[in-house]
Amino acid sequence: MGTFELVLVRHGFSEGNEQGLLSGWSDVPLTQRGREELRELRRTADYPVTERYYSSDLVRCRDTFEELYAGRAVLDGLRPEFREIHFGSLENIRWKPEEFARFFRAWLSGVRVADEESREAFTARVRGAVNTLAEQCRAEGVHSATVVTHSGVIKTLLVSLRGLPDEAWRTTQVPNGRGYALVLDETGTELLSCEAI
Repeated sequence: MGTFELVLVRHGFSEGNEQGLLSGWSDVPLTQRGREELRELRRTADYPVTERYYSSDLVRCRDTFEELYAGRAVLDGLRPEFREIHFGSLENIRWKPEEFARFFRAWLSGVRVADEESREAFTARVRGAVNTLAEQCRAEGVHSATVVTHSGVIKTLLVSLRGLPDEAWRTTQVPNGRGYALVLDETGTELLSCEAI
């Protein structure tokens, strides 16, 4: 049985990050600070080379791909299934850090605060996105792919694939512009190894 390498990279620092918003599906751009940090990472970080490169369809991810990979790789497609949590009517409301923490404690325990995408639905969506990508790549004879995506996607995949408790979601660190290189079984369902990048 073969393996599938999946590199997940979080978008750069965005206006939503700067303003303390639950941006979710909102198309907020990178800040100037975010672009500068990504340019520095392009010079100093060692991102794995993969056979395919994809991005969430939101502008903060597309622009992150351009800052990190322009001239080094070609974007093979946009993958909306790798979008962040959909926060519904809570999108783009400015929250204090303690309010963020309270919301995510409830969300992780399965309690919906409003009309946001539930944890169960979000987990199913991103796990399905990985399985579909792995299957598509396998059909094309491709064994590795990079996806520029969002922190919630990366954290949910790491916790789910590792079988970790809820608290691990909140404590898993995914800095802007960084991420993880995962080695999965060829179906994308079993995690064989994981390394921060």
